[in-house]
Amino acid sequence: MTMPLWQRTAFEAFGTGFLAFAVGRLGGSEFSGFEQAIVIGLCLALLIHFMGRATGAHFNPAVTLLLNAQRFGRARLLSRDARRESVAYIAAQLLGATVGLGLNPVEGPINDFGLHAWLPEFVFSFVLYGLILRWSREGRICPVSQPLSGLVIGSGLSVLVVLGGLSESGIYNPAMAIALAVKGMDGSILAIVNEFIAAGLLLLYLPPWPRSSD
Repeated sequence: MTMPLWQRTAFEAFGTGFLAFAVGRLGGSEFSGFEQAIVIGLCLALLIHFMGRATGAHFNPAVTLLLNAQRFGRARLLSRDARRESVAYIAAQLLGATVGLGLNPVEGPINDFGLHAWLPEFVFSFVLYGLILRWSREGRICPVSQPLSGLVIGSGLSVLVVLGGLSESGIYNPAMAIALAVKGMDGSILAIVNEFIAAGLLLLYLPPWPRSSD
């Protein structure tokens, strides 16, 4: 039985908030960049295993648009059902990220995102979203793949967070970028633009109508 939209939306808000809170705590800790990346990946893996079957475990506006385009078909992304779910999820993610990071005692910039980071942010966002899309499809057509989703996507995020740290990028989430802007991080608008450009390019490769195997 499909969970009502309001319940799925609440889960999305909680999951995004939990992830944002973890990122904020780690940013103010003495953990190394590698240790932070591992913990963030583990947090995402846990959330995917816990909420994936109920909500899809998006926790990211760009991912919501891509997964809904994959599920409903690109041509139906603005249909009533797809639009209703996308708006509800994205609103919940923005609220969750802002509250989750806002509950953090860390003040001031957590990440210095500047013009030099635009290309890595775009490339790594493209890779992360591509991995999520690919594994989402694998999970739909191969039941064996579904239990591995959290591990695969969490591990992929850990690797990309490490690489992002080396290039002073590594946000990959428009909701997180907005929440970070509230906390005083510079360059968040540029990060959001990069993330949605990456999602837009992947959107072009999705079929206009859902595949029968999905």
